[in-house]
Amino acid sequence: MTTVRIAGFNDLNTSDADGIAFSIFFQGCHRRCPGCHNPELQSFDGGMEMDTDEIIHQIQANKRFYDAVVFVGGEPMDQPDALTALLAAVRSIGLSTWLYTGHNIFSISDDIIDLCDVIIAGEYRQELHTSGFPASSNQIIVDRRKENVA
Repeated sequence: MTTVRIAGFNDLNTSDADGIAFSIFFQGCHRRCPGCHNPELQSFDGGMEMDTDEIIHQIQANKRFYDAVVFVGGEPMDQPDALTALLAAVRSIGLSTWLYTGHNIFSISDDIIDLCDVIIAGEYRQELHTSGFPASSNQIIVDRRKENVA
C-alpha cells in the first residue's frame, strides 16, 4: 500500500492526452515556476492523502471509457514511490500513460521512463510561453509509442 497526496482528478480529460483520459493531479511542487498553470497545487500541505489502490480502483471501474491516464500536478516526480506504483498499475490495466513533469528528461529514472508512453518534460518558463503544446518552448515531448513501431 502506497499513499499519495493529490489535489483531485479530471475523469473526462480531453486536452492533455490522445482520446479521453483520467487525470491525476498531484499535490505539491518544489519548483514554484513563475506563471505556473496550477499554482494552487504547489503547496505540499494542500489536497488529500489517498491510497494508490483506491485510485486504481476508480480507474479500473471505468477503464472502458479511457484511452489514457495523465499524471500532472503540482509535480508528480516529487512523489516518486506513488508515481511508480500508479504508473505500473495503469500499465497493467492496459491504458496509455502520460507524464507531465518539470524535470529534465535526463534526470528521470529509467524505472519511471519505462512505465510512460508519453513524457512532457522540462520546467515551465514564462518567458518562453507558447500558445500551444507544450506550454513553453524549452519543454520536450518524448513519445515512446513511436519507439515500439516496427
